[in-house]
Amino acid sequence: MRVLQVVADGAPGGGTTHILQILRGLGSKLSLGVVTQDGSYLLNEVQGLDIPCFGVEFFRRRLAPEILFILRRIVHELEPEVVHVHGGRAAFFCALAHLEVPIVYTVHGYHFLHKSAIMRGLALSAERLISRHVQETVFVCEHDAQLAHTYDLSPYSRWNTVIYNGIALRRIPRALPGTHKHIGFIGRLVHQKDPFLFLDVLEHLPEYAATIVGGGALEDKVKAEIGQRGLPQVQVLGSLSHSETLEVLSGLHAVLMTSRWEGMPILPLEAMWSGVPVVATNVGGLNEIIEDGRSGLLVDGRSAQDLARAVVRVTEESALRERIIENGRDRVRELFSEEQMLSEICKVYYQVAKV
Repeated sequence: MRVLQVVADGAPGGGTTHILQILRGLGSKLSLGVVTQDGSYLLNEVQGLDIPCFGVEFFRRRLAPEILFILRRIVHELEPEVVHVHGGRAAFFCALAHLEVPIVYTVHGYHFLHKSAIMRGLALSAERLISRHVQETVFVCEHDAQLAHTYDLSPYSRWNTVIYNGIALRRIPRALPGTHKHIGFIGRLVHQKDPFLFLDVLEHLPEYAATIVGGGALEDKVKAEIGQRGLPQVQVLGSLSHSETLEVLSGLHAVLMTSRWEGMPILPLEAMWSGVPVVATNVGGLNEIIEDGRSGLLVDGRSAQDLARAVVRVTEESALRERIIENGRDRVRELFSEEQMLSEICKVYYQVAKV
């Protein structure tokens, strides 16, 4: 079977990692191709996998009719039996292109609730248009599936299913005996991830060292804030490869996630399997990953002081820490393996292709 993967944003992050897992994990079973942002991290990674890949300028402007013709040309050239689109922008263009190929749409988190009223209305209209052109909608968490039901976003899909993100357990290094009281922020430096709340937390933890991994629109502002606030214990490493990021992760005492919203992020899965406890804001699908007090700590609200207290607990209370590490690994093994995820995705392809 030939499956074309389409994603607009090929920057480092959970969505890109997810697609690379599909390409590497199913490449021996399926004939695969990729369409993504021209010059992106993902495009560069795919070029080393001996997989047909096409760079498209998805972000020059919101509505770009030429993209529709490019997508049609690529589909005509590759003749896929299924097109798998990831994220709303890619799905929107594929819907408008009328590709005449069964489409699977994976929602990697909904963002419309955090937009202005006008932009929220436009985003909802786009999602409903997408739903009329896809055969199956895949959600990476129950939280997003419930949002779709609430806002009537997938009434035309023949099937809707939840497939949790998974990780390659054998590739995740175990945590090292690192520096005590060393916490990390790993993620894109954007509004959604709220790196400034991470800095707020550090102001309550002057004795803690911190490492920030990730790039993005707020990177320069974050660096400026670190200087203005007088936080010399914080180092910013910028964007790193996935393997480099895992190496940094393995040396942390805890990971702090300060997101405003999430779908099913991969970072906490990797941290839990590595043996690095996670403290996170209780948003989106995070409570489907972390059982509060058992496999990590979730904090309701956005209080920097409450988050700081949770960090102190998970780094200072040895019995709690050991319990979280053990239960976190058990939970990832049971629910979030890459093998299970890829098996379920492959079943979806064959199901859709038979229609």
